[in-house]
Amino acid sequence: MRFFSWNVNGFRAALKKGFMDWLEATDPDVLCLQEIRCEWDEIDLSVRKALESAYEVCWFPASSKKGYAGSATLTKHGSAWKHQRGMGIQDYDVEGRIIISRKGSLTLIGGYFPNASTGLARLQYKRTFAKALADCVRAEHTAKNEVILVGDMNVAPQEIDLARPKDNTKNPGFTPEEREDFQGYLSAGLVDILRERNPTVPGLYTWWTQRGGARERNVGWRIDLFLVTQSLAKQIEDTAIHSEIHGSDHCPISLCLKKGDSV
Repeated sequence: MRFFSWNVNGFRAALKKGFMDWLEATDPDVLCLQEIRCEWDEIDLSVRKALESAYEVCWFPASSKKGYAGSATLTKHGSAWKHQRGMGIQDYDVEGRIIISRKGSLTLIGGYFPNASTGLARLQYKRTFAKALADCVRAEHTAKNEVILVGDMNVAPQEIDLARPKDNTKNPGFTPEEREDFQGYLSAGLVDILRERNPTVPGLYTWWTQRGGARERNVGWRIDLFLVTQSLAKQIEDTAIHSEIHGSDHCPISLCLKKGDSV
C-alpha cells in the first residue's frame, strides 16, 4: 500500500502546475494533502469528476477563513477506509487541520499542523494542538491500533533536518518548544521512520523558501514527515522524499507499507 503526502500550497494553484499529471503517473493508494485552501465546489467540475472516479475524497477545508489551511485524504475506491473530519476539537477543526482515517486496525492521521507564525504569535495554539494530537495517538495505541501520522508538521525535529539550524533557533518551526512537542509524538509510541533509517544523512529536505534560489541550492527544511508506531515500522518497505517534484514550495513524501496483520 503506497501512501503519499503533499502540502500543495493551494490546490487550485497546484492544478495549474501539473498536479493531475503527477497524480496519474504516481497512482498512490492513499494521498494526504495539506493547505488545500479551497472548498470542494470551487474546483473545476472536470477535475472533481476525475478525482472521484478513482478515489474516495475526504475534503476538509477551513470554515473559519476562506482560502486558508485545510486538508484532504484520498483513498482508492474499494479500499474500505472510513474517514473522520477533525479531532472533535473546534479550535482545530474550524481550520481543517486533521483527518482521521481507519481501515481494520490501522489508523491514518493526516493533516496540516499549525505554524507558530511570525513573532511566534501562534506558538501556544500550536502547543495545545500538539498535546491534543499526542493524546489522540495514545488513544489509538490503547485501542491496539497501528498508527501512521503524516503531514506538514511545521517543525524540523533535529539540527540535521534544516540547512541553517543555528540561525533558526528562535524562528517558527525550530524553537525549543516546538521540538519538545514533537518529542511528545515519539513518546506516544511513534517513530520518525525516514530519520531512523537515515540517521546521519544531511540535506533531506521537503520545504524551501521561495526566496533567493533556496530550492536550487537545497537550503531547506524537513518538516513533512511520516511517523509510525514502532510495531508497524517493520512493515515499512520504503519511505522517501520526492524533491524532484515541483508544483509547490513543498515536495511530496511517500511510504510503502507491505501487507501484514494491520492491512
